[in-house]
Amino acid sequence: MDIGQRVKDLRTLKGMKVVELAKKAHISQPYLSDIEKGRTTPSIDKLTSICEALDVTLGEFFGYTPNLPPDLLQLIETAKKLTPKERKALTTFLQTLKG
Repeated sequence: MDIGQRVKDLRTLKGMKVVELAKKAHISQPYLSDIEKGRTTPSIDKLTSICEALDVTLGEFFGYTPNLPPDLLQLIETAKKLTPKERKALTTFLQTLKG
């Protein structure tokens, strides 16, 4: 797995700029850029901070399935924020839409 690319993919998915993620993760912007470009690999502590700033667990970070298109990943991220009742309504809507 390309850790830097994964960080960049998640950051982009969350609609965050490099400077925003760096600030939330308490790391420098140049260091984050180096991670994303594959110039350096973060320590587990730094990666944990990045994951917390991205609101993902380490398990979710490493469980990435790159074969999902970005729009589907965004749909999943949005659905995670819904209540169980809202998810059920969304599922019903999508099933109706599909026919």
